[in-house]
Amino acid sequence: MVPQLFYKKSYNYKSAGVDIDKADKIIKNINKKFNLDNLQNFAGLYSSEIFKGYKIFSCCDGIGSKIIPLIENNCPEIIANDLIAMNLNDLITFGAKPLFFLDYIAANNLKGDIIEKTIENINIISERFGFKLLGGEISELPSLISKNCFDIAGFLVGCCKNEDVLDKDDIKKGDVIIGFSSNGIHSNGFSLIRKLYYDKIMDERMFKECLKPTKIYADLVYNLQEKKLIKFASNITGGGIYSNLIRVIRNNNDIRLDYSSILKQEIFEFLKEKIDIDECYRVFNMGVGFCVFCSLDNVDRILEISKEYCPFILGEVV
Repeated sequence: MVPQLFYKKSYNYKSAGVDIDKADKIIKNINKKFNLDNLQNFAGLYSSEIFKGYKIFSCCDGIGSKIIPLIENNCPEIIANDLIAMNLNDLITFGAKPLFFLDYIAANNLKGDIIEKTIENINIISERFGFKLLGGEISELPSLISKNCFDIAGFLVGCCKNEDVLDKDDIKKGDVIIGFSSNGIHSNGFSLIRKLYYDKIMDERMFKECLKPTKIYADLVYNLQEKKLIKFASNITGGGIYSNLIRVIRNNNDIRLDYSSILKQEIFEFLKEKIDIDECYRVFNMGVGFCVFCSLDNVDRILEISKEYCPFILGEVV
């Protein structure tokens, strides 16, 4: 069951200008109006006779307001990494392999070389994971984007053989949820992180720690998929742990989670002191970057294979 939320402390996502409830309502209204099958998926699934034997997947995402301090600290490598991570970590939940990538940049002005360096690094990371940066769009929008700032979004397309697609319908009662540690905040909840920093609740050292690059889990997932050890996967991004896991559960099942199994990180222990704990788990990944669902029989092999990702048993399907 979804835990009831109580906001006892002054700092929450809404106080930072982000209304999760309103966003959820809009999404539900869109789904009700257009009946979009892919709305709750991490990536959109497309089938066509043109691509016989394959399923096509696509996703689109940005890095949110984390881009503001990354621009201020001149971190084009992290901007590029996080843009790829936010898309690729969604795509791999189905086991899909990326084919090509497009980016969209909206800038106040095109002065400086951070945009050019960001695109250079997107190209480098794309090649590292075996897909192609095809191109994109750069718009100069001084009336829309703040001075000396830009926003960036990415669009990733991939494919998977029909027989290799990870299928959420295979998840059954008794299956185990294995979590892999995050590299800190990743790219979600930064409106609240920035508010804590600007209000001098968070110090400079910890704020810089929050800017670490988002971890990419593609190599691990492809390894586990090839060995047929996993049934499906979840990228723990906006909305926190529970909401990103429960969205893939079918057949009247639920999940039982043990948050005490999550490896502690300084940033999340700090946030639990400043923000109501229910709000923390609703906004941030709280140390869980990615999860896979598997049969009980495969747990030990997965834990052994994924050691460098600091795995732990997070819960089960009930």
